[in-house]
Amino acid sequence: MKREKKITLSIDCMGGDNSLDDIIGGVRQFCSENNNDSLLLHGNRRAIAEALDKYPDIKHMCKIRHCDKVVQMEDKPSQSIRSGKNSSMWNSIESVKTSKAEAAISCGNTGSLMAISTLVLRKLPNVKRPAIAIFWPSTSDKGLNVVLDAGADIKAQPSDLLAYAKFGSDIFSKVFNSQNVKVGLLNVGTETHKGNEQLKKASEMLIEAFQGGEQKYIGFVEGSDFSSDKANVIVTDGFTGNIALKTAEGTATLIKKFFMDEFSLSLSGLFMGMLMKKKLRRLKERMDPRTLNGGVFVGLNGLVIKSHGSSDSKSFYSALKLAKNMCKTKSIENATKNLS
Repeated sequence: MKREKKITLSIDCMGGDNSLDDIIGGVRQFCSENNNDSLLLHGNRRAIAEALDKYPDIKHMCKIRHCDKVVQMEDKPSQSIRSGKNSSMWNSIESVKTSKAEAAISCGNTGSLMAISTLVLRKLPNVKRPAIAIFWPSTSDKGLNVVLDAGADIKAQPSDLLAYAKFGSDIFSKVFNSQNVKVGLLNVGTETHKGNEQLKKASEMLIEAFQGGEQKYIGFVEGSDFSSDKANVIVTDGFTGNIALKTAEGTATLIKKFFMDEFSLSLSGLFMGMLMKKKLRRLKERMDPRTLNGGVFVGLNGLVIKSHGSSDSKSFYSALKLAKNMCKTKSIENATKNLS
């Protein structure tokens, strides 16, 4: 049996709202399932070493890269660019630039991470503004849709939306080994006369760009189509995409609470809960936003994954798993070639 190619991931261990233990907990789970890979852990050597002491079985897979500086969650992007060099965030991205790692992962603040990533890795020639792509649970046969932008560019122009559509369709095609990709542009309605002039212009550009290929532009889609099988890739600006993402996370948490409340209100509810324990556990897992944690920065000369700022060990493990999957399928490389 052919051995899987070794992958090195570069991790900013000091970013995010939660403790270092959460990040190392995610690292431990990843290492237990991917013992052929290695990780570069950037941050305070003593703190990382102490956290790793709890998991001696993974130490041989982890290399600590010491640095004193940390980009704080409240730091502005401009401030991070001026003073962030040699920070754990900066150095984790630098490792991708120098080919010491295939991908960088950080829980740090999104603005600073995007700014430093853009400065260090540089944008692709035909990209004005990078975007963040996320995987969204859906009723399609693949179980997931790709949505972008999820928060990087709040003022996307028609040409930006076209670039995002190409990136999204190539990522979906490569990750799911599927050539028949349907692309939709988010609007307030599916009718062609709806939306502002920017969206109408973007739609015209998408119609022209996707003519005659296996990847198809299906026109405007609505918010209710995020989780449907109507489109595999949904394109929008970062402002709308980020609000949609946070709304979905909150809704999933609320529905999960409603379920738990109903089964704990009475003895009959508790009894039904016991009978349905396995199914409820599966439902809870499917509705857990932590299992789909991780946004992919697209439009850069390298792979960067943004993990949720409040990631616990399960969330961070999901981000690491996403990074490996993107490396294995070479999704970003493929999208880069096609866009260029």
